[in-house]
Amino acid sequence: MPKDTPSDVVRLIDDYLKGRLNQSQIDHLWVLLMQNPEYYPLLETQAAMKRMDVEEIRRKLENKDDDGSTDDQEPYSGFVNESKTPWVSALAAVVVIAVLLNIFRSPVETEIRPLIDEIHTTNLIAPDISRSTATEMSNFEQALYRAYLLSLSGNAKGAIAEYEQLLDYNDIKRNWVDYNLAIIYYNTGQHLNSAELFQTVDCEQLDGNVRVESCYWFMTNSFLAVNNLERARESAEIILQKGSIYQHDAIDLVRKIQYFQEK
Repeated sequence: MPKDTPSDVVRLIDDYLKGRLNQSQIDHLWVLLMQNPEYYPLLETQAAMKRMDVEEIRRKLENKDDDGSTDDQEPYSGFVNESKTPWVSALAAVVVIAVLLNIFRSPVETEIRPLIDEIHTTNLIAPDISRSTATEMSNFEQALYRAYLLSLSGNAKGAIAEYEQLLDYNDIKRNWVDYNLAIIYYNTGQHLNSAELFQTVDCEQLDGNVRVESCYWFMTNSFLAVNNLERARESAEIILQKGSIYQHDAIDLVRKIQYFQEK
């Protein structure tokens, strides 16, 4: 696909401010500006000219009302008819893009921080203990359950000690151990340990679509916490493919990571 030239960008911005772009085209312009901040002055210039047009139209209309003129004139396009909404919204969006660009281009911004501070313990996986009383829990399951209860009670240190003893097991539920321990590491600020464990977690093997999607989101944030942007981007892109509840946050994150990687 040929690279957009400055003249292409000018036309795209003009169409944007006139409300002619669909959402896909607007997204393309947004990404283009993020990847090429040198094009942003073009948007600022055209937006400023549009604002000047608006003020001129408003003054003419106010003067017309003051002198009682009843001339039959066509309404000023973009201000007194229904076509005003798209480009008025576009002008407002220019301010938003300016704020975002200033944030992303800030010299003190050297990394992308995690979007969550803590992962709630309700996301931990508990072993299934609903079984016949004639069937005893294995040592592995008992330890897994103890660790789970310690986590819920807020005894993170005790829970970590229990989970770490299970890291040598090759049980099918070992994926649960890695997942739960990665969450607790994250919540206790041990982000490197969390990210290392999340690399071993198979989110697809967790029960339920919501848990799978949450796993990828927690994984994404754990990689952000150690500034592993490539892995964070990979897991965020999986979220985009799944169309999960985290999709909008993932879209913004992928764009921001792309900007950081290409600037």
